[in-house]
Amino acid sequence: MFDRVTVLELIDRAFEDQRFCEACGEPTILRNDGDAVILECSDIGRPGIRARIASFLMPHTRRVVIDHSEDLAA
Repeated sequence: MFDRVTVLELIDRAFEDQRFCEACGEPTILRNDGDAVILECSDIGRPGIRARIASFLMPHTRRVVIDHSEDLAA
């Protein structure tokens, strides 16, 4: 289990390390997904076949920062 200070430091560090998506350059966002905190591209859901192919070849940023279900931190 992580304390509040550790959680905030991990989140701050992840966001500072990667403010923009590696694939498209859009800003990254942090979101809560159940027991995990995830850093991901803010523009993942672009429509169109060209966007899906580009996303397959160079995936948008999406990484787990904290996973409370397994007590893991990136």
